[in-house]
Amino acid sequence: MIKKKTVHIDEFINFMNLRVITKSNTIKNIDSYETHKVGMEMGGYFEYFPEERVQFIGMTEFSFFRLCTREERKERADRIMKAPIPCLIVCRGNEVPEEFLMAAKKYDRTILWTQENTSIVLHKAIEYLNRRLAKTIVKHGVLVDINGVGTLIMGKSGIGKSETALELIKRGHRLVGDDAIEITKISETSLIGQAPELIKNFLEIRGIGIINIAKLFGMVAIKDTMEIDLIVNFEQWDPQAIYDRLGLEQKYESILEVDVPVLRVPVKPGRNLAILLETAAVDIRQKKAGYYAALELDEKTRAYTASKNDE
Repeated sequence: MIKKKTVHIDEFINFMNLRVITKSNTIKNIDSYETHKVGMEMGGYFEYFPEERVQFIGMTEFSFFRLCTREERKERADRIMKAPIPCLIVCRGNEVPEEFLMAAKKYDRTILWTQENTSIVLHKAIEYLNRRLAKTIVKHGVLVDINGVGTLIMGKSGIGKSETALELIKRGHRLVGDDAIEITKISETSLIGQAPELIKNFLEIRGIGIINIAKLFGMVAIKDTMEIDLIVNFEQWDPQAIYDRLGLEQKYESILEVDVPVLRVPVKPGRNLAILLETAAVDIRQKKAGYYAALELDEKTRAYTASKNDE
């Protein structure tokens, strides 16, 4: 289930260190992590106006606004503030135009002020809102940092996910989380995983119970967050199933509309799963760098077959 998040306007104001010029009594939360500079709107273009975003006015927008007639300024400020915007931030220490003050009072809107450079404030707001409002989903699995490759181990309960993670930790890798992993979309191509605060650093091993990895192996054995680079699905070995033996075609699993490389690994006695995952992590790094061992072998095989046919 995807969590719906909001940020209270007071939290945003405090974090950004903004001065309150006018304060809305009705709009109290920000629910979009994107922001918007009201440039085209200052010129009278409202065909696409993302009113759900935090709005910014910088020096460029002010310079243009001052060139407009009084009627144009009033009409455009009125249309901007009439929309249910979370707030409008006036940057670079510019004086808030009278037209915006009047419209804010008329429509009960929030205007905030800062002396900071627009680009600095904009970047800070984007980073903060992206962190607080990015889409998040919880997945059952174990997330481990294997030589810098965030590997999410998934599979049915009792199949050996936590035991494999423990073996990886003993081999020098790091635990991010066990059982429930909070996955957050931080960009169109990136996911970050972390453990819920309540179960952070803990690992459940059947027959032993709950262990604290930080206490047993030290802080070097844990990591707070990790980008998810690979998903490994453990499943019970099925003699009748057909498993990928070449790896010519990389399969993916979509999480929050981000495609992540996925492997299907059969589990049976005698298989060293920790070594298999270490190998998989190195292999996925090579693939990201553009090297595919299966393709190289396929090309060599084709070339060899062609040369034999020519003979």
